[in-house]
Parts: sequence; C-alpha cells; structure tokens
Amino acid sequence: MNLFLYAGLACLLIAALLSGAFITGYQQRANFYAESKDDRASREKVANWFFLAGFVFLAVAGILYLFR
Repeated sequence: MNLFLYAGLACLLIAALLSGAFITGYQQRANFYAESKDDRASREKVANWFFLAGFVFLAVAGILYLFR
C-alpha cells in the first residue's frame, strides 16, 4: 500500500511541476511566450498522463487501505 501511495504522490508532484503550478504569474507568462506550441502541447500531455497515473495510484492505495 505504501508503494502505491508514494508513487501516486510522486506522480502528482511531477504533474504539478510540469504544469507550472508552483511558479508566479510573471514566470508563467514568460514561459508561455518562450516555448513553441508543439513544446507546450507535449509538456501538457505528459503532465496530464502523470496526473492520471497519480490519481490511479492513489485510488489503488485507498482501496487497499479499505480492504486491509
């Protein structure tokens, strides 16, 4: 159960880093204009997959906790 919990939290942290959740508005605006549409789309796609994986890992950890 701990492995799924830690994997889920790690995936959510990586997704937050890739999506720019921990930066200020000025930094986000600068990053938006500094990267191309293709780069932005691929980064957002990877962030979405990490978010989905993190959610699944946390759901599995919660189910394992309930049935323990």
